[in-house]
Formats: sequence, C-alpha cells, structure tokens
Amino acid sequence: MGSTDMEDKLRQLECLFTWGVKQSDIADLNSILQKLHDRIRFCPLKYHATYYNLLAFISHLEGKTDTALDYLQKAESALKEDQRKETEYLVTFSSFAWIHYYLQRINDAEEYLNKVNGICKDIPGSSVYSCSLPIIHGEKAWSFLRLGRTFYEQAKESFSKALKEEPDNELFNVGYAIVLYRLHGMTQAEDPGKVIAQLRKALSLEPANSEIMVLLALKLQGSKRQEAQNLIKEALRLSPDVPQVTSYVAKYFRTEGNIEESLSVLKRAVELAPNSSFLHHQIGLCHKQQLIQMFEEKKHGSRISAAQKAAKVSECIQYFSKAVELKPNNIYAKVNLADAFGESRQLGEAEIIFCELIDDNTLSESEKQHCHTSYGLFLLYKKKDEDKAVSQFKLAFRIPVDTYERKQAGKKLKMIAERNLNNKKKVKEALEILALISSEKGQETQAKKYQQRAQQHSSHTDELTQDFAKRLEF
Repeated sequence: MGSTDMEDKLRQLECLFTWGVKQSDIADLNSILQKLHDRIRFCPLKYHATYYNLLAFISHLEGKTDTALDYLQKAESALKEDQRKETEYLVTFSSFAWIHYYLQRINDAEEYLNKVNGICKDIPGSSVYSCSLPIIHGEKAWSFLRLGRTFYEQAKESFSKALKEEPDNELFNVGYAIVLYRLHGMTQAEDPGKVIAQLRKALSLEPANSEIMVLLALKLQGSKRQEAQNLIKEALRLSPDVPQVTSYVAKYFRTEGNIEESLSVLKRAVELAPNSSFLHHQIGLCHKQQLIQMFEEKKHGSRISAAQKAAKVSECIQYFSKAVELKPNNIYAKVNLADAFGESRQLGEAEIIFCELIDDNTLSESEKQHCHTSYGLFLLYKKKDEDKAVSQFKLAFRIPVDTYERKQAGKKLKMIAERNLNNKKKVKEALEILALISSEKGQETQAKKYQQRAQQHSSHTDELTQDFAKRLEF
C-alpha cells in the first residue's frame, strides 16, 4: 500500500491525530503532562485510557513516538481492566494506527486499521474507518477538556453532542459540568444557574464524585452556605488525599477567610503533588490574604513591623514564583507575582511581568481585562503614574465582558475623572473619561453631553492659548 493511500485511510480515523489539535494551541505541554500523571495516580480507572491516549499524543508532538506507543499500550490495558465495550477501543486503536505509521511500521498500522474497520462495520451508518457514536464525542470532549482553556469551547460542544444521544451518561455529564464550571470562571459567559444545575445533575448520577462536590460547593458558597459546607465535609471524607479535590477545598476555606485551615489542606496536597502550579498558586493566595489582613489590622491601630510585612511578601513571591515556574502560562499567578514584587518595591521586576502579559496575544478577553486592570492599579498606586494607569483602565473597560475587573477599572476611571474635574489642566481628559464610561454603559445621551463639554473646554483652552501666543508676539 502506498503512503498516500495509507494517509487517506488514517485521516478517516477518530482520534487526537485527526481532531485538529496543533501543538501551538496547547498552552503548556509540561504542565498538562504533569496534571495527566497526577490524575492517573489519583483518579478512577475509567478515566485512565483517555489520559494515556493524551500522553501518547503529546509524547508524539514532542518527538517521543516510541514513548507514545508505550502509553497506548497502557491505554489498551486500562480498557481491558475496566472491561470496556468494543466501541470504546476505537480511539485507542486509531491512535495505534497513527503511531505505527509514524514509526514506519506499515503492517502494524494496517492491522489497527483493520481492527477499527472490524468494529465500525457492525455499526449502522458508519463509514469504513469511523463512526459517529456518543462515546467518540465523549472521548473527544474529555481530551479537549484536559488540553486546557484553548479547547474548552470545543469540549463543551462535543459533550453536548454526546449528551444528545445519552443524556444520563455519567461520564458525559461529569465532563460537561466541569467544562461549564471552567468556562464560567474564565469569562462569566455561562449562566451560573445552568452551571449549578449541571453540577447537581452530575452529582446525582455519580454521588461519590468528590471533585464535582467541591466545584458545586464553591458555586453555592455565597448562597447556600450550609449545603456548601456539607459538600466540603463529604468530599474531604471521601478524598482526603486527592490533590484535585483538596486544592478546591483549600480554595473554599480561603474564601471563607479560614486561611490557616486552607494552608493546612494545601500543604498536605502539595506533598502529594509537588509539581502542581495550581497548588503553589493557592498557597501564595493564602499568604497574600494574610498580607491583606495585616494591612487591615494596621488601619485599625495594630502594630505591624516592616520585618513582618517583608517576610509575608517574601512568602508570596516564593509561592507565586514557583507556580509560574511550573506553569509559565499561569496568567493569574503571574499577575499575583507582579503585585508581590510591587509590594516589595521591586518595581522593575513587576513592570517586566506586566509588559509581557499585556503583549500576550493568546490571552482571552477576560484575562486581558484582568491584566490591564492589575497593571493600572500598579501604575496608579506603586508608580504614581496616573496617565498611564488611566490608559490601562480604559483598555480594560472597553473590553465588553462583564467581570469584576471591568467594574474595578470603571470605578477607578470614575474616581480619577471626578477628582480631576477641579484640575484646570485635566478637565478635558476627565470629561472624556466620563463620556467613555457613559457610552460603554449605553448612556449615549449623557455621553454626548460629556463629550460636548470636553470639546467646549478644548475650544476655550485653544482660544486662551492663541491669545497668550499673540501677546508674546508683542
């Protein structure tokens, strides 16, 4: 068989090699690899084949095709151990065919093509080497979910397709709940009620899923605290040593203000998963919260020494730095690290991080907002550069995503504008800022009034300038 004929057949298969995944789209391969290994170590067997398939694909992308073959053999073993149906081998067999082809083992590749064909031929509506089954959509969805934020929308779409055929499938509902939770956290675009409803459905189908428990608890924390607390207790009872669970438990405690409890949980978790960027970031956030508490106590008359503050800032830098080292594209850890550098007066270090972030074209809209707003606050309060801060706040506020950061940017813009209305040199800029805020809020009439006042002030200023220039001529 010619290589062209073989490639034509391979392209018909359903697996990561044909799902349009490019290495450049994967935000951080090393971090994903570590997460997959951690999940295989701590998660139930039913997820292992998916994760081994992912490890095989990523190994191939890194040029380690022999290693990829080892992972696929582990995927097949996991499927056998879990006594999975024949159709659930399709993605793994398809990946085998591709890997053998890349290793120039054409006979082996042909063997796996025949295995796929042998399964597909008994499925109504299938083609020679592929079929549209819920299990394929589900496998695709889980793969996209674990490849990171770039693929979340595709994961959501694939889970939706799978659930249309099997609305009560446990794995599909769990995955769909997780991706909705992640998307809501990233963009706030998902309806929180929909996220909670899906988390509840997933938990009803898989009552012992402690990861779903903690995600639901975090969503209920502000509205149904008792239920949230009960979920956290049960999750800890079921999974006291599973980092994917305890990290969220720690986040829950931190949000509750119970920093010591959060740190205790996180320190146990990081011993089990020392290469988790998420865990180091969460520990850093706890120390940051303690730093904020120090500032609050100082406001109310408590004595906080410079040494105490410096020690706490140093701990923030330590853990945020580690989080960034382990996952260089951890945007929020980078911002927190920059903020910590700002607190320690290492302004140059902070500036470097912020400049890198605002030049990053891969960021989502909400991430851009977060970076611009954070940089604006740094410029305003640490560098005392109001003009540059205003520029950053404007960039954040103009992004039409309703987030806390956008509200914060708008609040700071309004504060600066109202303060500068009494400054003759800055009245025009202040009115233009107020016009921008009104316009972005859809208050066009008010925006026009501010803009007209700004233009009138500009004209008046120009007349004064011209008059002054004429006087100089004499």
